[in-house]
Amino acid sequence: MPELLVSEALMTWGPRRLPVPYAAAWSGEEPDGRGVAIRSDLAGIRYRDETPADRDTFGVLWARVREAPGEGRPNFPAMHPARQRQVQAERLCQVCGKIASHTRDGWLFLMNDDEDCYEGARTTKPPVCLPCAALAVRLCPHLTNPVGVRSRRPKIWGVFGTLFGPTPNARLKVHEDDHLPYGHRGTEWFLASQLIVELKRCTVVDLDAELAALIG
Repeated sequence: MPELLVSEALMTWGPRRLPVPYAAAWSGEEPDGRGVAIRSDLAGIRYRDETPADRDTFGVLWARVREAPGEGRPNFPAMHPARQRQVQAERLCQVCGKIASHTRDGWLFLMNDDEDCYEGARTTKPPVCLPCAALAVRLCPHLTNPVGVRSRRPKIWGVFGTLFGPTPNARLKVHEDDHLPYGHRGTEWFLASQLIVELKRCTVVDLDAELAALIG
């Protein structure tokens, strides 16, 4: 893909001034709060000092992580729960935090070209803008075979996070991390860390051609 200069709006890290995505987690962003406990009605989990802001519009509890971008080292494969949720829900670019690329073919998502069909694919990776797509294709080691997919209807599907459960002596048992759709009865015992969208009405696009048209 054609190379673009790193936007001044992007935070960078290290002597090589590696651009750090807006949604990326930093080592200095530690869990915040007093932890989760079983609700008094024994029907799910809660924070001991819970506020309305701790749950989303579907009533799911979200992981509390301190907001301190730039503190410590960037954890490139991980995403900060609040920032990931924001850019995913508002269709902002996960790299720069600005509006993601949108055309008549839909919103732009970067994926690895390891599937026969992207229709109905579920992803925790938020959309991107075209300049940041070029940057990610060039620098992200996790994009081994990148492909641009546009979705006309990226639909909020559910959450990724940790499922808890009660033990016979009313203590909390932690299960493996999992994906859960909104409306599932297990969401009462779920601590979300990432928002999942389902890609609908998808079109695979030529990223080189789109970027060339943008800068030409």
